[in-house]
Amino acid sequence: MLEMVSEKRPQQKKRTFRGHDDDRIEGNLKTAAFVSVAILLVEVTGGLLANSLALLSDAGHVFLDIFAVVLALYAARVCRLPADGTFSYGMHRAEIVAALVNGITLIILSLFIFREAYLRMLSPSEVKGPEMLVVAVIGLAGNLIGVALLRGHHDLNVRGAYLHILGDTISSIAVIGGAVGISLTGETRLDPALSAFIGVLILVGAGRLIRDSMDILLERTPRDTDPSKVERKLRRLRGVREVHDMHIWSLCSSVRALSAHVVLDKGGKDDLDGMTRSIRRLLRKDFNIAHSTVQYESSECCDPHEH
Repeated sequence: MLEMVSEKRPQQKKRTFRGHDDDRIEGNLKTAAFVSVAILLVEVTGGLLANSLALLSDAGHVFLDIFAVVLALYAARVCRLPADGTFSYGMHRAEIVAALVNGITLIILSLFIFREAYLRMLSPSEVKGPEMLVVAVIGLAGNLIGVALLRGHHDLNVRGAYLHILGDTISSIAVIGGAVGISLTGETRLDPALSAFIGVLILVGAGRLIRDSMDILLERTPRDTDPSKVERKLRRLRGVREVHDMHIWSLCSSVRALSAHVVLDKGGKDDLDGMTRSIRRLLRKDFNIAHSTVQYESSECCDPHEH
């Protein structure tokens, strides 16, 4: 009988690992949050002075921009916490929970905007076009800064914050057009009509965000990953005879995992370590799958559909 001896090592304090990308993302998120707060104050003040529902709706969207950015910043930090016995994969799913909350709050906001726009269409009120125009231009400038800061990040939660600000940028452009139209024609119904347009933009972005979040929470195969292609490439590896009972899912928007049963021929069984390295290298390089768990077999152990 083999005796297993465990060497006791001094307990080390758990720490998070930061890279240049992490610091850059956090810095961009903080700057975007400060810019959004400034836009919120300007648009609330300008919306009240100009009596513009479109500006106030846009201010509501900006408030959710702030909420989204703060949640993204929180999730970015939590996701770096090390894995332990309780959370064996770490806290990656915190990003998805935050993104889902963002999507739900966006839907609530859009419904409120639709209601207010409907009431104003029935009973139009005076809107000050020039004041509305000045505030909208200031809001557009701030939103463009936020878009530039958050553009290009692949994390779902950062992308959620980016979509918030991008939608608000489009809204600001629409509000500028509406302010010009009101100033030239005096048609105040343009203001609630623009508000409804902003609500539609918010609703579309929220739907996509919730869809992507639910895909991950329900452990759906990533939309850009074809399981049959993964299986074919694995079967082409030297030493692999068959692949079955394969599962692919996402821990968060940037971390993917796979588990599979791999039937090996004699050549594969003679070099299990080399086989494992080849499989992991292929999965990382071709499919961006960071975590892989493979069970080696001499023959299929069960019906592949049994699970």
